[in-house]
Amino acid sequence: MVKRILTITIFALVAAMGFGQAVATASDVLVQGNKAVSTEAILAAMKVKVGRPFSSKELLDDEAAIRNLGFFQDVKVMSRPKSESEADVVVMVAEWPVVREVKVTGNTVLSTEKVTEIATSIQEVGLVWNMRNARPIRDEITKEYEGRGFLVQFDALGPDESSPGTLLISLVEPTVNEIKLIGLRRTEEKVIRRIMKTKPGGVFSARDWRRDIEELYYTYWFEPDEGVKPAIPEPTDTPGQYNLAIEFKEARTAMINAGIALDPQSRLVGTLSYGDSNFLGRGQNVGVQLSQATAGGGPSAEFAFGNRFYDAKDTSMNVTLFSRVVYNFTGSGTDPFGGGGRSDKFDERRSGGSVSFTRPLGDYRATLGLKGQNIRTIETSTDPTIEFIQQDGDLVTLQLGVSHDLRRPSVEPYSGRLLSLLVEPSYSNVNRIGGAVSGFKNILGTNFFLRNQVEYRQYWSRPVPDDTPLDKPRPVVALRVKYGFVSGDAPFFEQLFVGGADSLRGYPNQRFWGKQSLLGTLEYRHPVQRSFNIVAFADYGGAWGGYGQLKDFPQSRRPDLRLGYGLGVAFRVPQLGSIRVDFAFNQEGGNRTHFSFGSNF
Repeated sequence: MVKRILTITIFALVAAMGFGQAVATASDVLVQGNKAVSTEAILAAMKVKVGRPFSSKELLDDEAAIRNLGFFQDVKVMSRPKSESEADVVVMVAEWPVVREVKVTGNTVLSTEKVTEIATSIQEVGLVWNMRNARPIRDEITKEYEGRGFLVQFDALGPDESSPGTLLISLVEPTVNEIKLIGLRRTEEKVIRRIMKTKPGGVFSARDWRRDIEELYYTYWFEPDEGVKPAIPEPTDTPGQYNLAIEFKEARTAMINAGIALDPQSRLVGTLSYGDSNFLGRGQNVGVQLSQATAGGGPSAEFAFGNRFYDAKDTSMNVTLFSRVVYNFTGSGTDPFGGGGRSDKFDERRSGGSVSFTRPLGDYRATLGLKGQNIRTIETSTDPTIEFIQQDGDLVTLQLGVSHDLRRPSVEPYSGRLLSLLVEPSYSNVNRIGGAVSGFKNILGTNFFLRNQVEYRQYWSRPVPDDTPLDKPRPVVALRVKYGFVSGDAPFFEQLFVGGADSLRGYPNQRFWGKQSLLGTLEYRHPVQRSFNIVAFADYGGAWGGYGQLKDFPQSRRPDLRLGYGLGVAFRVPQLGSIRVDFAFNQEGGNRTHFSFGSNF
């Protein structure tokens, strides 16, 4: 190495003393030091040619041109006097080593195999390392990281000094040092940290960080204006390590309501309720509701408790206790004091309880639940000309479910998809039947049946920059497709029903029923303000293969799908949630107005 430096220095001094800035003719161009790269390739990159005059500036330009070929770690172009008017041009190069293998360090997000695949698709193994390949390799690796929502830095990308035949790719994945939660007064810090995917010591993901902020925002535990405000990541003294912070402004989450309301089945209902979505600051849901409808049937009561942090494995638990009146075949939207003029009494009191647990399993969530209830028909008619349905007894249902949820965010999603499967093995013990179903003696006594449902949801919206405010509304297209089937002898009201506000709009509540059902819904949700949307929708579906016709509701033994469509408005009220009013048409030329609480899907 010392010998080569001395040689280069001597050549440079001779050239400087002999020629300075004078022009000479190149008598010869000599290339030295190249092994894998051909002399022809080097000469082709040069302006200086044999038999042509050249200047010292052209020598510098050629040196830069050869260096830009990327194959050389050192290049010197000098002149060596041969006569007063001629000189030999000497090109001395030191090639980069031939790449024999790729070594990757510092990677956890991308596998070593993936990084190696990217590198070798640009820089072939067995060829001289070309520095011009460094940038495209860097760009492709960075693209892969960003596609997964991560950032990456490069500590080294080139031949390993300790092993010349090794291409070293040393990555630095930014990590989280600590996360500061500022402004919490009521909500426990551990609750916030349980919701967040971003953890201290983990690799920083811009996508997960944005998702965390969204999930916290849509808990509705915080004020809508800057209630969840993330700070810019702050670098620490350790390279590649950052501190994160979020400022919170908590909102009121508990509420007591008393008054008169129009329920989803269009009956006037007196209500008294208490609810808290962040009970004692622990992220738990508690709700108590008492109600009495103008249609009679007695009061309804329900207690609900939900704990999304039941254990350290992110298991969630939900418990309900209830004794409520279910008003079947009502909901005209025009007669809040009755069933649209019908004198039939299909109402039931259902009393019982349920408990369910949901736990993550990798990218999926599994659900296990149990529900038991006693069903008793109320206010049956003694008039033989009036149809009613009576199937009183006990019902026990086991719930087995699995879902793959990629929605963003999980509440009021604007992108992503959900695929879920629910299987419900059920046991019924019917001890009394009457009315229009008196002839179905096979339902009496003990029966086992199986109800199954598979559902797919998809959401689309125009992508926006990650720094877009969370409360900025965006148009969303939402799709839902749901199919269900029942095997075995199920009580009448345990069939699958389609029709009404939460399924096939434009038709009466529970208009179609059977052992099979199919429903597809497409919605376009256009925001007018942050908490107000205009919704265009189309529903297509039906149910078939169940009990026969009852009065004005003829049924089908085969699929006979119907279309409903219309416009609606959706608005969000603090502490009450979403309220929907939909004006729908059906394919028979009729129309209905539907009221519902909570987003359809």
